[in-house]
Amino acid sequence: MARKKNSKICEEQNRFSIDECLGFIANRLVRVFQKAFDKKLEAHGLTSAQFCVLAKLLEEEGITQTELAHRLYIESPTLVRTLDRMEEANIIERRRDPSDRRAYHIHLKPKGKKMRDFVDEIGFAVHQEATKGLTKDQIENLRSTLFRIWQNLENLQ
Repeated sequence: MARKKNSKICEEQNRFSIDECLGFIANRLVRVFQKAFDKKLEAHGLTSAQFCVLAKLLEEEGITQTELAHRLYIESPTLVRTLDRMEEANIIERRRDPSDRRAYHIHLKPKGKKMRDFVDEIGFAVHQEATKGLTKDQIENLRSTLFRIWQNLENLQ
């Protein structure tokens, strides 16, 4: 209730409120999503960052490190550290591109390929927890709205 009152007061006074800022809310949302994934993944020795890499590679195995970083919207140095840990865990392997010695393609090793059901299970479980009490239409509207906000801000750059 205080949230609505605060929001109304801020609108009436034309004041910015960090608590009502969509960016602040989105940032908090990302953090709690990561915590939820990390909690479920902890027993399996994976992090949410590794989970995202694994999920993307299950969709598009063999893409280059650069393509993978772009598709996950992360910086290359961050990805390299994540890939190093995944390589050590025998989940992925890097293969040199024969036509470009600087490029590496990322492939799943048998252990990584066997994780398809695991990725589906964890991904769906966190999604279910996050969207509890929402209808399918509300979820789709939220997804569409968030995507639109993302595109609006991307277009500013």
